Amino acid sequence: MVGVGLIGFGRVGRRLLRELESRQGQVRVVRIAEANPHGRPAAELAANFAYLLAHDSTAGPFPAPVAAQDRALSVDGRLIPMDFGGDPANVDWQGVDILVEASGDPTAASRAAALAGEQVKKVVITRSVQHAQVTLIRGVNFHLYDPERHHVISCSTCTANATAPVLKLLDQAYGIERGSLITVHPALSGDTLLDAPAGFFCTGRSGLTIRPVPSQVAHTTSQVLPQLQGRLMAMSLRVPTPVVNALCADLVLARPPAHAREVGRLLQQAAQEELAGILRLEEGFLGHPKPACDFAADPHSAIVDLHWLSLSGSLLRLLIWHDNEYAYCCRVADTLEMIAAKLQP
Repeated sequence: MVGVGLIGFGRVGRRLLRELESRQGQVRVVRIAEANPHGRPAAELAANFAYLLAHDSTAGPFPAPVAAQDRALSVDGRLIPMDFGGDPANVDWQGVDILVEASGDPTAASRAAALAGEQVKKVVITRSVQHAQVTLIRGVNFHLYDPERHHVISCSTCTANATAPVLKLLDQAYGIERGSLITVHPALSGDTLLDAPAGFFCTGRSGLTIRPVPSQVAHTTSQVLPQLQGRLMAMSLRVPTPVVNALCADLVLARPPAHAREVGRLLQQAAQEELAGILRLEEGFLGHPKPACDFAADPHSAIVDLHWLSLSGSLLRLLIWHDNEYAYCCRVADTLEMIAAKLQP
């Protein structure tokens, strides 16, 4: 078995544990570290996390017995120790081969990266970070992974995982001269129901309203598709929904096809071949389009909605759906399995 340690047991950490448990493979979570800013008793906090794992408002009930035993989770009878409130460097990571930083805290990511090659063999970060030795997105650049050189690996962001495989395919076929990306993004853990101070003022407004905020998807996509550097711009609309991101992409093509149907055929072929399991096409039901909620719990990185696919001259418009929690955690799990398969004994 390849042991995984989790730093952070929030939305990504809990959903990733669910996905790895459901696969019943050789990659399993064996230890969890989580912050304890309010100094709660460890046993009480472990019980609280067991409750959140067993009964998830978005994912539903955990499909196996979950309990808490002192400072540990019991998942289907298997104990997973939990550490609270300490620096990752002070946690005993014995038995952990791959450490996953899923806290969302940039300072924690840098501290975790320092453990690669020391306490653990590899560190995987569930966000875009500059100090990663390589950023990997399935369907784009898994082939670049070198186990001899890459010990700190970024899985980029949920939106980049949805965007980059599709844009790579379209750029190879038609050439992307420039593009505009607007993400309609569900609520995040930092959102509040009531107005509160925030670094970017608009993000501190009530999570019950639509808030325009900056998006890094142009940058994160260009990290893995450097040929698109400077050709993309992006923004995000934060909306009060639990999961499923809608991404609207307007792309100016250098060599546009004669009809949007040709783009559809290109996407369909890729979905059956090199992007199988990553890309899916959506045709609606009885000729009618679907809303965001119908794409929850879909494991594909990107679901291109053919109902809204259109081409006007060189301007191509796409609507891409993705479950920003589940699909992303599926890709993180894929990355862990790929790394585990190449670990030195």
